Amino acid sequence: MSKLIRVFEAAMRDARRSEAMRYDANARRALRTDPESALLAFELRASAIGDEIGVREERLVRRDRGVRAAHRTALG
Repeated sequence: MSKLIRVFEAAMRDARRSEAMRYDANARRALRTDPESALLAFELRASAIGDEIGVREERLVRRDRGVRAAHRTALG
């Protein structure tokens, strides 16, 4: 049950993130030019659901890299 709750929490964070991206022109541009990097910003896209805590930390680092890459693509 706790894994399911973690999945719901990740989905809610992703939903808030996607809502913010709707209003950000740079994020929309990054999504058009490099969708794979832009989609790494979402937790459920970046890795498997229900990972252990150690793997989750690594996933957060990868997600942050994806966010930075999307912003660089949008600005560059």
